[in-house]
Amino acid sequence: MNRLHALALVTTLSLLASAAAFAAVPASISVSGTLNGGINVSASCFVSSSGQASGAGRLFRTYNGVTYSYPFNINMVTTGTNTVILTGYTVANLAPVTLTATVPSGSQSFKYVVNGKTVTLTGQGTVTIQ
Repeated sequence: MNRLHALALVTTLSLLASAAAFAAVPASISVSGTLNGGINVSASCFVSSSGQASGAGRLFRTYNGVTYSYPFNINMVTTGTNTVILTGYTVANLAPVTLTATVPSGSQSFKYVVNGKTVTLTGQGTVTIQ
């Protein structure tokens, strides 16, 4: 193989790797679960090809036939090994929130700030990435 063929092969492989990496960017992420105290969490967001995230979620619980709901917005998504982390803020008072979930299913934690103190709810749930 001469140098020109080797260069063409390297360039082709590089372009294929770039295309595969671009295709791996998730278009949507959905998280649902049940946390301690019977509180449910549901969230979904979209991630653009540039990495910008936007979405919404809510904590909710039905008690005596009444559903209490606490909405939050999502503006950042990070990933780790078998983990997705959705970060944002509550709609009511713009307090920071973090939802960490195991992919595709397993442990979840939801952290939010109330009066300067961090509250953590833990539980189990599922994550769907498409």
